[in-house]
Amino acid sequence: MQIEDIPDNPYTLLTPGPLSTSKSVKYAMLQDFCTWDDDYNNLVQDIRNKLTKIATATNFSQDYTTVLMQGSGTFSVESVISTAIHKDGKLLVLTNGAYGERIASIARCHKIAVSVNDSGELEPHDVDMLIESMESDPDITHVAVVHCETTTGMLNPIEKI
Repeated sequence: MQIEDIPDNPYTLLTPGPLSTSKSVKYAMLQDFCTWDDDYNNLVQDIRNKLTKIATATNFSQDYTTVLMQGSGTFSVESVISTAIHKDGKLLVLTNGAYGERIASIARCHKIAVSVNDSGELEPHDVDMLIESMESDPDITHVAVVHCETTTGMLNPIEKI
């Protein structure tokens, strides 16, 4: 298959995902890489190092590493929720769409105490409600929020949160 053989995408999607990628990205995805290929391993190590450097302010190469997760977004979210929250912790989930609701559901499946601030599907999260929840419930140890709630198109105010 040549790049010219890939049909143009007639849609303009305002959310990330494989459907909205360019022809050149789709074409590049046609090549398989194997873990024993030097090019593949060099690429993976470079990505891991760059992600770790972005996420840390210390000497990243000695203190931290990044593990790339293969799976859906939900798979990655579940891996964090199920490992980052101690069994005695409590998660406050800010929801305004299906992905936020899914985070709360994942927490419940892992028997993690969870509280939900639901802003509905038409409003960004209310920072005052978040503050009130944190002040009124000292058991809350973690807060989860979806930055871009793609099911509603809501871009949540991460800086304020």
